[in-house]
Amino acid sequence: MRFPQMTKQKIRSYPAKKSNMTVVTKRDTCTCTCFSQLSLYYDSFEDDEMFTYDEITEELMLARPYRRIMVDPSGSGDKNLSLPMRKSLFAHVPPFIIFHTNGMCKLPIQITRHLFWWQSRKRFVPQIVTHTVRRSGFRITKDSTANWCGTWCSTLAYSKLRQPKKFSKVNHFPSSIELGNKISLWRNFRRMRKKFGINDFDYMPLTFILPEERENLRKLMQKNGGIWIVKPPNSCAGSGIKIISRLYEIPNYDSLVVQRYIAWPRLIDGIKFDIRLYVLLTSIDPLRIYVYNEGLVRLATIKYVNNVKYLSDRFMHLTNTSVNKVSPNFRPNDNPYKCKGNMWSLNCLWNYLASMENVDTFKIWTQIKDIAVKTVISAEPSLIRAWKKMSLSTTYNSYQLFGFDVLLDNHYRPWLLEVNDFPSMEPDTPLCKIVKGQLAKDYLNLVGFHVPDILSDKELKMLRLLYKEHGVCYNRQLYSNMSTWEQKKKQNMFLRKPLRKFYLKSILRNLTSDDVRVLIRHEDEITQTGRFEKIFPTGTTHKYLGFFEEPRYYNLLLDAWENAYEHDRRKGIERLRQLCKKKYHLS
Repeated sequence: MRFPQMTKQKIRSYPAKKSNMTVVTKRDTCTCTCFSQLSLYYDSFEDDEMFTYDEITEELMLARPYRRIMVDPSGSGDKNLSLPMRKSLFAHVPPFIIFHTNGMCKLPIQITRHLFWWQSRKRFVPQIVTHTVRRSGFRITKDSTANWCGTWCSTLAYSKLRQPKKFSKVNHFPSSIELGNKISLWRNFRRMRKKFGINDFDYMPLTFILPEERENLRKLMQKNGGIWIVKPPNSCAGSGIKIISRLYEIPNYDSLVVQRYIAWPRLIDGIKFDIRLYVLLTSIDPLRIYVYNEGLVRLATIKYVNNVKYLSDRFMHLTNTSVNKVSPNFRPNDNPYKCKGNMWSLNCLWNYLASMENVDTFKIWTQIKDIAVKTVISAEPSLIRAWKKMSLSTTYNSYQLFGFDVLLDNHYRPWLLEVNDFPSMEPDTPLCKIVKGQLAKDYLNLVGFHVPDILSDKELKMLRLLYKEHGVCYNRQLYSNMSTWEQKKKQNMFLRKPLRKFYLKSILRNLTSDDVRVLIRHEDEITQTGRFEKIFPTGTTHKYLGFFEEPRYYNLLLDAWENAYEHDRRKGIERLRQLCKKKYHLS
């Protein structure tokens, strides 16, 4: 496998309140992405080729080889000033807003007066997200009917939200409850296991849905006994959870899920732990999935004992931070590279398991990514149907960050416990603030926000005068999901015969304008992954296409594209650039 040439460069450091921050990155000259990792000191970064980490801040803007937009609003004649917006890889695609936390990049008033971030309720908007968007030029509005560009709202607030503007981004897909609701999650998993077999779908503990399956649970408990965990279907943060060993301990008529309790978990110094992972869905058609390379390892505060006498001890059996932070034994952690306290970073756990227990952590990570892809695919039919039912004429509006809770058993086998469709982004602990702060910035930059297309003629004229640039705002044509007759004809031809050996080469021969729009968005996203890792589609994920309820044309297109250009993205990018120069993607 050939690796692209890397050029190493140092970025100037800026003084922080308590310490100096230094960023050292490696730039991939093929895709223009940058690589680094969190250093031992949590407010700085250091080199590590294992991580594809793109710090999209004003420091990196000095290193990124994009065409700079020069501006001199003061009329001083200084031509070294530039507008801090990320240019697309392709011509005639509007630039993207850069999200950062130090607030040194300033957008002009012609733009910032139109940058609004809708905040539904104060308690549902985490400080981390609010801080990031404010530092990036946005103002907060409580008016849901305003011309806002983005929001981080709860599932309940989203359900009451009217159809957003075409230039607005919402942190939910329609019907994402298919993953977040524990009953729906299990039903989707059970359907897939019944269809494809236990060999491919055996990563969730046996679950019963009450009250309708209470009799089946009674028979099994009567025969085999065991320990079970009872959960409300829509709860989070450990609310309403109890561990039981007798049927009469379960309420008769409440809607609940009862899951077989993993009684022999992997322990750290006798303490139970689980892993909170972050999975980002940027599109459902085509399906694009990313997983964050960093996460949170949450430890209980009482040593684990596998005995029914201690089933009521929540500090022993539950790992939720919201539960354990009130324990007198809870110890916070402020260093992502220190294995201390009751919360570790994910990479700290991998280092601990590899060095102390000689575990193949790459194998575990591969299994976890497999679980993430299959779980999203299990809900894909419902997500597609809900999206089409809303009759959205744009592919720009939606994205979603999910929290996956995974437990390792004593054989280091990962089990999916549940999925949160609105994961907490609150800085509950010092380590939460570090990990979630970078996570917020990374996912906002990866999703890609444009300036809304509501600027006045006077403002547009001023922007053109200052920047010598056309097309600074959101382009509705670029994200239209309306297909022409010829495009539909091509799609139907490949869907009638979705054999990989048939479409792998031929689907890329004559790209339609719709194909190009999908591909340029795909490539633009890849340059901004930060610490996210693209897990679908890749050159090896065609094995998952058989799990879809029905073939999707754009999934076939991206599979063929990854097969052709995964190891030489520059070649594919150049092909698209030639088409974009002619405005083919806008035809």
